[in-house]
Amino acid sequence: MKNNICAECKSKKYGFSYIHFSGRGSTSAPHIDKDLFSIFMLLGGNVNYDIEGKLIHISPDDILLVGNNELHRSIMNSNKNCEYLLLMVDLDFFIKNNCTEFAQMVFNRNLGGDNVIPADTVKKYGIADVFLRMDKYCREENAPKSVICGVIIELLYNINKHVENKCASDYSPGKINDIIGYINDNVTEKISLDDIAKRFFLAKPYLCKIFKKNTGYTINRYVSYKRIALVRKAYSNGMSLSEACYKAGFNDYSSFYRAYLKMTNESPRKSLSKK
Repeated sequence: MKNNICAECKSKKYGFSYIHFSGRGSTSAPHIDKDLFSIFMLLGGNVNYDIEGKLIHISPDDILLVGNNELHRSIMNSNKNCEYLLLMVDLDFFIKNNCTEFAQMVFNRNLGGDNVIPADTVKKYGIADVFLRMDKYCREENAPKSVICGVIIELLYNINKHVENKCASDYSPGKINDIIGYINDNVTEKISLDDIAKRFFLAKPYLCKIFKKNTGYTINRYVSYKRIALVRKAYSNGMSLSEACYKAGFNDYSSFYRAYLKMTNESPRKSLSKK
């Protein structure tokens, strides 16, 4: 079989690149696709992938997920034919298209972990049907890129339905630490659930769920505790309460007062005293 690009579609504006390949594959050098997330579906033949030093065998109708920070290479027998679909999505695709809640497959997996979605699961979650529909549009000469982009979002949604249950049960503690670190670094600034969710590519309900599960705090309560601790320290060093609450990130003294009362059941001036 002669090597053949059955379909190819790229869009810098929409942030994706797609190829349908049929023919004799080749082994690639180890590399990291910076700022790209790849979804690979094998249609025929057999392919191996080396991801983070782990050899992974791919069978027809399996889906392979490769993150932007995973060292990987394809291993293909140049004497045998294979056929596959490969979609590469820019990381900012999720933000531009308001679908960050579908990005758990990218950011919530450990390196070299859960890379393969087996064929039976691919079928169960309708992933293959969507992928092949996207391939159909890419074959059409004048198919609008916006239509293909819409199908990509649907594909990400279907893959995410499979991935999010695994993420919910074994979410990386390291990622929670990253979130906590970000909050601590920005606690005196204006910070919101939207800010945190967008930065870590998480849906707000899921962000709140895993944060509470791993820390015992809601995010808002954690931020309030950190800010109150800063007020206490500044006040003990001679700063007025009004100034200290502004410095710590509260909008005004009233916001600080309500947060402090909720945490301690006492008013700030009653329980705090200068050293």
